[in-house]
Amino acid sequence: MKYEDFFELYSASQLLKDYEVTYSDIEYSIVGGGNDGGIDSIYVFLNGELIKEDSEYTKNGKNSKIEVILIQSKTSKSFKEDSVVKFNEVTRDLFDISTDLNNEVIQNTYNKNLINKVSIFRKLYTDLMKGFPDVKFSYYYASMGEEVHHKVETKGLPLKSTIMRMFTGATFSLEFVGASKLVELNRKVKSTSRSMELSESPIATISGSYLCLVNLRKYYEFISDNDSISRSIFESNVRDHNKNVIVNVEIQKTLKTGTEDFWFLNNGVTVITSKAVLSGKTLTIENPQIVNGLQTSHEIFNFYSQLMNSIDEKRNILVRVICEENPEARDRIIRATNSQTSIPPASLRSADEIHRDIEDYFRTYGLYYDRRKNFYKNDGKPASKIVSIPFLAQCVMSVVLLQPNNARARPSTLINDNNRYNQIFNKNYPLQLYVNSYLFVKRIEGFMKKEQMSNKSDFNNIVYHLSMYALVCMIKTKNRAEIIEKISVLDINLLDEDTFIPFKNKVLDVYNNLGGDDNTAKGTDFVDLLLSYV
Repeated sequence: MKYEDFFELYSASQLLKDYEVTYSDIEYSIVGGGNDGGIDSIYVFLNGELIKEDSEYTKNGKNSKIEVILIQSKTSKSFKEDSVVKFNEVTRDLFDISTDLNNEVIQNTYNKNLINKVSIFRKLYTDLMKGFPDVKFSYYYASMGEEVHHKVETKGLPLKSTIMRMFTGATFSLEFVGASKLVELNRKVKSTSRSMELSESPIATISGSYLCLVNLRKYYEFISDNDSISRSIFESNVRDHNKNVIVNVEIQKTLKTGTEDFWFLNNGVTVITSKAVLSGKTLTIENPQIVNGLQTSHEIFNFYSQLMNSIDEKRNILVRVICEENPEARDRIIRATNSQTSIPPASLRSADEIHRDIEDYFRTYGLYYDRRKNFYKNDGKPASKIVSIPFLAQCVMSVVLLQPNNARARPSTLINDNNRYNQIFNKNYPLQLYVNSYLFVKRIEGFMKKEQMSNKSDFNNIVYHLSMYALVCMIKTKNRAEIIEKISVLDINLLDEDTFIPFKNKVLDVYNNLGGDDNTAKGTDFVDLLLSYV
């Protein structure tokens, strides 16, 4: 990896330390390369969650918070006026909703990957604009410099004016991040503990678990991060928020007009942790995970985040804090506390036994399977050794199921479909299949980077197709049973990257002849034509 590319990844990972993003998310958001307008990466968040091209969200939601983060990372030892000017040019040209991104000038000025990432924001904003979302634009200019000349800072004023003209009432910030600040961020360790103020002394068990009453407003503070609901404490919860189901409507009504204490009418929430320490009436919880009560928590957050004036809240919520260090026992608790209502089997993703098996098996290869999102990132493991569930799913979908188009089209929702999930994560597959699928795609990625693909968009569009085509050509079969057998015994280390060259040339030729764009990569014609040559 070139020093400049490393600096991009490094600076983005430090600047986004307080956001729930993985290393894969950072790589996904990089748009740097030719015709990037000086932008290295773009991140679009909705209520604290990173939005990708296939992300699902409620389009009629109110009180939504959209944040767009744009990062420039330069290895120069000073801050340049031109870089801030480029921020303004990109914003003016691409973020104006009235601008047609398909017009010839835009297409010739900016690369496809940059345009696609901006399109994610534009679609999100258009879908939610009837609900008057809060919009925030955060710009970061990172360099190896220290002092910022006042002329450089002054160049930020036209940028702010551009944002305010296009998005009335938006929040704007521009931050210059020098070498010292990056070092400071690097030393910063994200806290994994949270404190919860209790209304009464709790009932405590000998094992260190607690049964608590918590004031509703204090519970709202417990689940909040920077005016958004904290996504990290719901990672183990198998459901997602369903705003308008009957039970949630009743919770809304109770919060707005209820006179009885809230816990009289609500089952409360369950928090699981490895350690909880009580001091007076404050409970400090290490890495809390709310495994039951997501719907209740969302309604409480929505209710208090909309209040214009503070109220003297007397009502309480019942909170069970269960201390359990054993991961298998934790998974059983997650399943048990989510068994009261019908849940599709594929919703219990990370708690499935197969993911624990994969995690243990990957560790024998020095790899860390991110079954619990950001667990290994927070533990300081190297980014190159961390494997996310979505990326492993993309690898298996490409080289085992021969569907690289779906791997490309669904970076975040690939396993939401039960049938597809069961095809990817199958207990009958040898565990070596998962390791080899991952290593093979990573080998293809490394080869393509050495070949210096013309732009990031084309790289993303053919990496899974090249992985599929190269594998089936090498093992000489398209039969799934034979693929499973052969990839499970394949020695990836013995592969000569020179053998990939003719495969790459063929894939690129087919890709370009079919149009050479996102639609090509996401369609079936590309796959069918490649397989016809095997």
